[in-house]
Amino acid sequence: MFKDFVHRHSPCTVNGYEDKVILSRETKATTILGKEYVYNGLFSPKSTVAPGDIIQNDMTFLVQTLRFTTMKDKYCSLIKTNATIQIQRFTQEYDDYDNPKGKPVFVPAASDVVGFVQHVTAQLKQEDPGLLPTTTLVLLLQTNVDVKEPSDPLLTQPDRIVIAGKKYQVDVVDRIKYPNLLFIQLCEDRR
Repeated sequence: MFKDFVHRHSPCTVNGYEDKVILSRETKATTILGKEYVYNGLFSPKSTVAPGDIIQNDMTFLVQTLRFTTMKDKYCSLIKTNATIQIQRFTQEYDDYDNPKGKPVFVPAASDVVGFVQHVTAQLKQEDPGLLPTTTLVLLLQTNVDVKEPSDPLLTQPDRIVIAGKKYQVDVVDRIKYPNLLFIQLCEDRR
C-alpha cells in the first residue's frame, strides 16, 4: 500500500535518519487533543521506525504504537510534541573528607528534550484511574531520557522538570504504559 501512494510520500527523519512517511490526521478524533495532536503515519516495510522513535519533518512526533498492515507496511500512531523541557537533579557538593559544601542545588541533567505534555482534567482522571490525586500534568518522553524514579536510592529528592519556565516535581515514571516511552506524572514543585 505504501508504494501505491508515492505522490503522498513526505521526507522525514526517524531518530535522525532519512525516511519517507505518509502522514494523516486521526479521523475518529472527537476532542481537541485528538484533532490537533494525534496523527497516523504509514512507513514502508523497510523503514527502521519503532515505538518510542522521534519522527521529524516540519513537526516533531513521538511514535506511540506500531502495527503491520496486510502488505507489511508499518502503520504508526504518532503524537505531536508540544514542549521542550529541562530535567534537573538535586545534588550536593562534598569536600575531600565527604563533608557537604554549601547548600544542595538543582543542576541540569538534560536540556532541550522534546515531549508531549497534557494537563490532567477530570475526564483524564476518569480514563486513567492510576493518576495520583496530586498530578497536574502528564508527560511523554523517550526512554533514553535520564529521568529517575522518585524511589531511586541514589536520589535525595525527586527530579525536577522545567516546562516553559515553570517547575514540576516527578511523582511517577511509568515505563510500562507505552512501549519505549516514559509516561511521567508531575505535580507542582514547591521546593
